Amino acid sequence: QEALNPGIYMGLGPCTLRGVNYASCSTAANTDARRVFSQVSAEAAQKLSYVSQYRAIGTQNYRGLKLSFQRRAAQGVSLGGNYTVSHCTTDTPVTGNFVQFNATWLKPGDPSYDRGNCPYNQREIANFTASAQAPQFTNRTLRLVASNWRLSGILNANTGNWLTVTTTQDRAFSGIPTQRVNQAAANPYAAKTLTNYLSAAAFAIPAAGTLGNEAARSIEGPGFWKVDVSIARILALGASRTMEFRIEAFNLFNNFNWGDPNIGLDAGTFGQITTQTGDPRIMQFAIKYGF
Repeated sequence: QEALNPGIYMGLGPCTLRGVNYASCSTAANTDARRVFSQVSAEAAQKLSYVSQYRAIGTQNYRGLKLSFQRRAAQGVSLGGNYTVSHCTTDTPVTGNFVQFNATWLKPGDPSYDRGNCPYNQREIANFTASAQAPQFTNRTLRLVASNWRLSGILNANTGNWLTVTTTQDRAFSGIPTQRVNQAAANPYAAKTLTNYLSAAAFAIPAAGTLGNEAARSIEGPGFWKVDVSIARILALGASRTMEFRIEAFNLFNNFNWGDPNIGLDAGTFGQITTQTGDPRIMQFAIKYGF
């Protein structure tokens, strides 16, 4: 048989070329030889190193609704909060720069193939604040013990980031990394536990020479929430002198916020969560003297 055009992939075999037997008629180890420039002028292409091409194209669309409320101090209590529900879609996760045309998109001639949710578009974000100021008691004992205390708290919560399951293999033989896989089941999740968040059975490596059918950034990662609290008291010492005592707790309930699961289908830890988002409980104490 004769050598085939390297720009055409044929997974058939065996083939015999120049007296050597090959398992298949094409190889995935000739990325440079399969590039268009190499086929037009192989000699000139050998003198050219890797070249990045940038294009001023790509779009993002965002729609959102934000609700907020505030209740100012009434008998020492103040409340406030906001809630945002939104949806952002894009054909490129790149922001603030031109798009690397020959590496960012898996199909450079069709950016719509990479359209999906924006990677860090949490669909729902909520914040709630509350504070309470103890009154100035007239009873001497109560005034010494309970006056001038202030309690404040903040609740932050949001839904997860959007993820894409990928493979390290160049299944499309395009030389573009982190290609998407095939999604074989409508539900990509497993038990949603630390060791089994995503189901490996819901995905498959694409056939040689093809791109996966999984939608870009279509899998939602774990959500997040935490509560921060502070307690403070300011004592007047006279002659413009004050003493402030403060206790602060970040992530008061020590909630373990899961990180994103491993999205590399080739990895032995695929679908497992091995990281956390945010910090564990942190407490700090302070005394401040003012004069």
